Amino acid sequence: MNKIKNILTILLFSLTLISCEQTKTKSIPKVKNNVYIKKDAIDKPDFESKSKIETLTLIYNAISCTCAQWTETRFNSIPDKKVYYWLEPATQKLINADKLFNGEDLPVIIKITGQIISEKGFPRNQNLTKVGLEEAGKVFRYTKIEVIKNGQKKNDR
Repeated sequence: MNKIKNILTILLFSLTLISCEQTKTKSIPKVKNNVYIKKDAIDKPDFESKSKIETLTLIYNAISCTCAQWTETRFNSIPDKKVYYWLEPATQKLINADKLFNGEDLPVIIKITGQIISEKGFPRNQNLTKVGLEEAGKVFRYTKIEVIKNGQKKNDR
């Protein structure tokens, strides 16, 4: 009877270990139909924005990658200082900055107000079908946007 009890105890312990190991998998952003559905900080999942609300003037960098493509204009001529941002509108009523570039006319320059919400993640509710986890970056959620220059024409939005 003791042997059966010991075997059952070992079996139960083994099943518990296996079950726990399966729940320790690396956290991967939740995706539904290739659209990221929430703020996902990959390297620092407990990251809470402690940054103040700030206003940035950004320029679109038309580079051939599926990565963040907005940088601050003040570092445009200093490549080592460039920080690339993913942009996320706080509401659907705001202009989606990523749709301003028409594929031909540059520069696209915007002034946005908001805050950094993720040091390493993706903007939520955007179709990022060909983006790998290695493309995670700073996410700036903006509450106000002004288009300074959209190609060769000036807008007063």
